[in-house]
Amino acid sequence: MTSDVARDRLTRARTAQIGWAKLPAHERARALRPLRHIITQRIDQIITTISDEVGKPPMDALAGDIMVTLEHLRFYERRAPHILRIKKIGKSRLLFSGTSFVEIMEPHGVVLICAPWNYPLQLSVVPMVTALFAGNAVLLKCSEQAPRTAQLVADICTAAGLPPDLVQVSCESPDEAAALLDASPDLVFFTGSNRNGRIVAAKAATLMIPTVMELGGKDPALVFASCDLQRTVNGIAYGSFSNSGQVCVGIKRIYVQQPIYENFLSLFLGRVAQLRSGTAIESDLGPIRLDSVRQRLHEQVNDAVARGAKLHTPLLADSKTSAPIVLTEVSADASLLLDESFGPVVCIAPFQTETDAIAAANSSAFALSASVWTGDKAQAQRVALQLQSGTCAINDVIRNIGNPHAAFGGNKSSGHGRYHGAEGLRTFSRVKTIMTATHPHPTEIHWFPFKASTFSRLRAILQFRHRNGIRSRIKALTGLWMMLPFLICGACIAESATTSNPQGSLAVEVTLPPHARGQIAYLIFASPRGFPDNPNQAMRHDFVPVAPSNSTQQRITIGPIPPGRYAVSLYLDENSNRMLDKSWLGLPREAVGVSNNPRKILGPPHFNDAAFFHGQTSETIPVTLVYCCKP
Repeated sequence: MTSDVARDRLTRARTAQIGWAKLPAHERARALRPLRHIITQRIDQIITTISDEVGKPPMDALAGDIMVTLEHLRFYERRAPHILRIKKIGKSRLLFSGTSFVEIMEPHGVVLICAPWNYPLQLSVVPMVTALFAGNAVLLKCSEQAPRTAQLVADICTAAGLPPDLVQVSCESPDEAAALLDASPDLVFFTGSNRNGRIVAAKAATLMIPTVMELGGKDPALVFASCDLQRTVNGIAYGSFSNSGQVCVGIKRIYVQQPIYENFLSLFLGRVAQLRSGTAIESDLGPIRLDSVRQRLHEQVNDAVARGAKLHTPLLADSKTSAPIVLTEVSADASLLLDESFGPVVCIAPFQTETDAIAAANSSAFALSASVWTGDKAQAQRVALQLQSGTCAINDVIRNIGNPHAAFGGNKSSGHGRYHGAEGLRTFSRVKTIMTATHPHPTEIHWFPFKASTFSRLRAILQFRHRNGIRSRIKALTGLWMMLPFLICGACIAESATTSNPQGSLAVEVTLPPHARGQIAYLIFASPRGFPDNPNQAMRHDFVPVAPSNSTQQRITIGPIPPGRYAVSLYLDENSNRMLDKSWLGLPREAVGVSNNPRKILGPPHFNDAAFFHGQTSETIPVTLVYCCKP
């Protein structure tokens, strides 16, 4: 890919992102919903494509790729608008009286996502849709080892009706795709090996591009004598050899408490011998996908054996068939323990005490995930809290990363940053803090010109507020009389007459139900108190007759209001009794609506879901009136 082509892609993505980011979060969620439906419709096609292309068993494609992807899509459809809502944050009432603070999550812009081949759908689509829900455009670079899956992802985005250029999918080689990074996207999300991740992170650092690195692991499983041994053996066999060990969170190190070590090893080897290779529906292990991966794995195993390790299973050097590899007595300086290994291999070692197990687990440079197997609940929590991994499962493995509510990511050489769950939307967003002077004066006491009296007052405040001990605080009270101006006028002194604050006009474009009659009630709220239908708590409310025309659109001009954060509530007063009629269950019998048109399933909408910022310019907001129950 040439630099001109990369810049063109980035330019087109930036253009598409501007309009996409302007949509409210609930509208983006509505626009992305077809992705889930189309994936569901094409399940069999996707399974066949993934199984043929990367060689994994159909069950792994269904559970590891499709199920995880669908569950994350469903989670964000329902939760993204709430997670991304404007949040009011706290302040010191003494030093920031007369102000309000909010945090806004805004998109980075254009995100470059580099996805691997081992889970070609999940590890492409989940970060892609998370970025889209947050308001970004996406340049998705899929693995060159999975071009058919890449084309499938592109086709799904097209079929879902996403705006042109909002998602651009490609599958060039890493060398060709480097031009996309040189074009300076606004965020890079990389999933892959530690070696390649370091290269990408170093290049991004020179361009001051933030990165999220989801890199490899060397996950430990800690097996204590109190565990349910049969469940533990079955679970660790799955965690070690799922997708033929070609999983970043696959178990690579097993530490077993000495009293059950020999019994565990015997049962584990017996369970491993029962695993079935192939790509049929009832196969457990698929082939090792890449020759380079298989060659590297054999080199690491041979190095470990040369250093004294004991090999308990055959090493099929000349076959692509995936056969489990189990070793014990592996030297601490063997590359199998020090470096990434991507394949069906696991090392087993005994330990004596809980402290020994934790030290062994934390000895690796990698810290992605871990599992603890014990019948002692207190021990499970105690050990999990001391492990350095980004995630940890107790008496289970791998399944925890499929929970769309839970954040996922690694520490140390396993990368940095988190995605999945609410944390994923935060990763693909930037937090902007806005302070508003709600009672502005011509000047503030701490503005120019600096005065000795101001200095003395502020010094007295800080001494009283932060001194240690009662006596020292009492001593500071001698200067507290100088705090009075702060308390009276909210930490500001008006040295001249107040000036008017420019106010923009607000209007509401109302979409009415067919054959609307009566009058439209509107209420404007500046806080959650009383929202959405208490006129006594509204800063302004009134009634407007429904226009005699048969149009379903009517514009209501509210007039100038001060800059600030508001929510508007409306209802159709059909019988003109100047109140919102409700059923005995408390459900409105008349059509209702609020600003932002949030999607609610149960109960009235929340103020934060309807809140918007009104500035010093005139604006019109749309509100659709709908019936909660049949009129």
